[in-house]
Amino acid sequence: MSPVRVVVARGDPLERGRTVGYELADLIRASLEFYWRYLVRRGVRAGELAGLLAPYLAAAERELPDLVELVTGMAEGSGVSFWELFCVNAFEELEPVLEERSGRPVAPRERCSTVTISGPGYTLLGHNEQWLAGEIGHMAVVVELPDDGPALVSPTLACCLPAVGMNEYRVAQGIQSLTADDDGVGVPRVLVSRHALVASSPADALRRATLPGRAGGYGHSFAFGSGSAMHIETSATRFAVNGSPGSHTNHYTDLELAGRAPAPSPGSQARLARLQALVTERSPATPAALGEILADHGGGGPQTICEHGTEGSGEPRGGAPVGRAEPADEASAIVFSMICDLDLGRMWVAPGSPCVTDYEEVDLSGVV
Repeated sequence: MSPVRVVVARGDPLERGRTVGYELADLIRASLEFYWRYLVRRGVRAGELAGLLAPYLAAAERELPDLVELVTGMAEGSGVSFWELFCVNAFEELEPVLEERSGRPVAPRERCSTVTISGPGYTLLGHNEQWLAGEIGHMAVVVELPDDGPALVSPTLACCLPAVGMNEYRVAQGIQSLTADDDGVGVPRVLVSRHALVASSPADALRRATLPGRAGGYGHSFAFGSGSAMHIETSATRFAVNGSPGSHTNHYTDLELAGRAPAPSPGSQARLARLQALVTERSPATPAALGEILADHGGGGPQTICEHGTEGSGEPRGGAPVGRAEPADEASAIVFSMICDLDLGRMWVAPGSPCVTDYEEVDLSGVV
């Protein structure tokens, strides 16, 4: 993999978006080529996106207009369609709509694993961004230095607003996909995660993660420079809080929320069990030790922590039902990995699968 690309964006939301769009225009265009292949497979034609996404845009403009401005600036800076870029930031909302419209079964959302660890003198957050293989090679690190608001640093896919990372308050966030029976039209999840990424404290993290009017839920994993950590599970209308360090994948651990969601997938269960077992066995207290866990391929389950997926076999990996082979670019894969040390205010990013890609330290000067 090539070295991590870093973009520093200053100013108001529109200015920052234009900077990111201009600097990452090649990655944004390559990424959109993949998403159009995905959309065409599901019968989406040019000109349909506005009709499909307008209700989600209206909700986002009502609750988080500054983040809509960020997307607008990114589209202007990269010279691409706003609707195409907004589509990627509302992908998890649009995905089940397209699957139902095309008659494809709705697959489990097998996306991302996060672990938080705290002990004497260390507080760590590790995150594997598990997404679609067509996005491999399209990541960068975005540093936002707003005119009015906290600075942040985030490894992110080029078309997406920052969702995971660390801010100037030494608050770090990892995100895991979740679905429940109250999912509906509202503020897209990625915008909610970006809103939560600038939390200043546990109370502020809870307020931001539970933004009213959201389209659905996430597993928000937070670690704080104060030495604490917490997980907030949300649906569109409900939430639950676990105030301890730990691991999280793609199913609810709160019993009330779990009762309103699909049954946990074997892949998500396998990754969570393996994370918990390795943390208990190894008691990792350094970024290097946590990185070894994020690169793990053990456990014998249908998915591993460092998931590469399989394609073309009809096997039930990555959430694909038996008998239906997914295209190679729709296989599940780790597209980047992140480790944050909250006590020291440091971050490392691997721009690919951490089993084969070295972590690079990100310069956080001016951020923390």
